[in-house]
Amino acid sequence: MITITCLWVQSELDDMSEKCIRSWLKQGYDVDVYTYSRSFTNNISTRLHIKNAREIYDPGEISEPYTHLADVWRFNLFKQNKIEKERLIYMDTDILLLKPIPTHSNYVSSQYTQQTGAFKCKKKVIANIGVLCFDGTENIDYDKILNCKGKAKAYQSKYLKEYEKQLNQLPDLIMDPTCFCPIHWGWVRDLYAQRTFLKQRKYGILQFSLEDILNESDIYGVHLWRALKKGKNIGMTTDSIYHQLLNHLEL
Repeated sequence: MITITCLWVQSELDDMSEKCIRSWLKQGYDVDVYTYSRSFTNNISTRLHIKNAREIYDPGEISEPYTHLADVWRFNLFKQNKIEKERLIYMDTDILLLKPIPTHSNYVSSQYTQQTGAFKCKKKVIANIGVLCFDGTENIDYDKILNCKGKAKAYQSKYLKEYEKQLNQLPDLIMDPTCFCPIHWGWVRDLYAQRTFLKQRKYGILQFSLEDILNESDIYGVHLWRALKKGKNIGMTTDSIYHQLLNHLEL
């Protein structure tokens, strides 16, 4: 049985994370949830296993925000796997799976960048760390990532900067953005508050329709952009695109 690994720092899962994990289980995977909480309870499935996150990385006392901790933890996870060399799949808990994912090759998920406007990016696609699938043979120097020095932009840790730098030399590892990010972050408000996407094109990017997302063979999951939803304080409507995705999966 193939296992998906994730990290959850808080005491209990939020509703979105529970729905996403249920979507992984629905596709036939076991799930290892690593947590720093001593009160975390499993009311979801016998195929969900609670693990001690400190076995991978012990940060001492924990305080918000958790983004930095999550970056360090997952890179330590894959550093450890360089010794064990097992097929290891890490997934953020705001990835909703629509179908089984590729599991016989090394890859990372990616996203489109803005192609117009003041924040236009030279690269059309950049890797992200929402989904990582490696077997320990990947040519990534996790020590260099974890020991890197220097400043980074506020929205991006120094670890991610080094990670992206290394992946730029390994383009074959980067999956197409549509595989796990078929909804660009620019449409996050539509995702939760609209029945359909209000605009088809934005930032020089063409947005898939919901029908395409559900029917395209190489779209495996949907990154739900939880941090953006929370940061923008976006409310949800009962007939939203998000709820239509959940209804499609019968979650």
